[in-house]
Amino acid sequence: MGFIEENKKERTSFVKKWAEYVRTHSDKDWSKQQNVIINSCLRSAHMTREQFFKMKKETNYV
Repeated sequence: MGFIEENKKERTSFVKKWAEYVRTHSDKDWSKQQNVIINSCLRSAHMTREQFFKMKKETNYV
């Protein structure tokens, strides 16, 4: 199995596990964990919207 297939398999597995977790735990429990992830992403995002699209080589953004 190549990288792309393996990556897709891992992502699908993660989504299924997370969906099961959300269904079996209270909103308060899983939202705390999601908050940690989101805040971490925001702290590490040191680029503007324009820089992001330039990195992605996309010019059609609003």
